[in-house]
Amino acid sequence: MVTLELDVLELRCVDGLRIFESRILDLKGIKSVTVNINQHLAEIEFRDSEMSKEGILEHLSQYGFTVNGKPGNTAARGRLPSCCLTE
Repeated sequence: MVTLELDVLELRCVDGLRIFESRILDLKGIKSVTVNINQHLAEIEFRDSEMSKEGILEHLSQYGFTVNGKPGNTAARGRLPSCCLTE
């Protein structure tokens, strides 16, 4: 098992949390997801024999999430709830 800690800009509200968790749990090999929306942090535990860190980051990017300062897909980001996008 590997633990990946991420700073996710759009983790600001319950809607963002639900979307984020559902997107991560779509992936094979994910064991658990823990999110702190107050600090915009996510901790993902996964089996590195089934999924890679790069695969997780790419998957999140496709859904518009800004992870560790790297912006996600612009079109997908625009589909996230507006509460996720407020600074």
